[in-house]
Amino acid sequence: MKILKILLFVIIFSISITFIGCDETDWTEAPDGELQSGNWIIYLYKNDIKRKIYVYVPSTYDGTEDVPLLLVFHGYMDTALNQMDTDGFLEIAEREHFIAAYPEGYGLTGVHSWNAGEACCGAAENKNLDDVKLARDIVSELSNRCAIDETRVYAHGHSNGAGLAHRCGREAADVFAAVTPKSMPVLVPDELPSYPVPVLQFHGTLDMTISYYGGIIPFEEEYYMSAKKSFSNWAEADGCSGSSETTYYGSSYCKTFTSCENGSVVELCTLAYGGHNDLYGRSDIDVAEMSWEFMSQFTR
Repeated sequence: MKILKILLFVIIFSISITFIGCDETDWTEAPDGELQSGNWIIYLYKNDIKRKIYVYVPSTYDGTEDVPLLLVFHGYMDTALNQMDTDGFLEIAEREHFIAAYPEGYGLTGVHSWNAGEACCGAAENKNLDDVKLARDIVSELSNRCAIDETRVYAHGHSNGAGLAHRCGREAADVFAAVTPKSMPVLVPDELPSYPVPVLQFHGTLDMTISYYGGIIPFEEEYYMSAKKSFSNWAEADGCSGSSETTYYGSSYCKTFTSCENGSVVELCTLAYGGHNDLYGRSDIDVAEMSWEFMSQFTR
């Protein structure tokens, strides 16, 4: 049954994934010690599993001053290289002088996944891997090898990876200053952050993979909430009060709670007619640019 389940997932999710050409040869296995400017691959061994992380260090980095760190988690059945080719964060990292790390999910080639919660997905969730601990360990490893501003560590994710970004906000508030999940609601709604974490969520109204209105992923058992309920759940978790404010971008719009505990902000951007994998690079709401603009204003 598990093999059949994986095969069925492959059929369903591969329909909505657009693979973009990427070149592994652009990346070099990092030497021991401090990292300099460049495109690096590092490895961590956790629970006897070799985990691969792509680390982009901008050309302006010289190690003399601390810089922010962004972790980006790809979607289910996707890859770190495809995610970075799609989202546009590397260009922003070069321009805004921060380090970007793209971990590779767990599982067989072509079905990599993260344990984002009981509703999603794949081998990582089936094995109940502690991917939040992995995220913590990546931050710790890079802090030892780079000049990282540990008050400015952030997480972004797409789909299954967005679920992990949510978990980082809920379960590692002592590490992550803000998170920006895309195309997935929070899957651990009962986990409360130890400290209010600013969150900006993105979701397309025509997402046929993870519905804007909630549902159940095929061949999974747990229900995932709607984007709006996820927004409300985060607002409650961060102690927000009053009414949300709405900003329109054509037919798309963002709702924002600004009266939250300890200066936190909770926001949901609803992208009109947006699907699951076509939200990056839009003209109305640029997910990567808005994500960085949002996250970069917060420190832990």
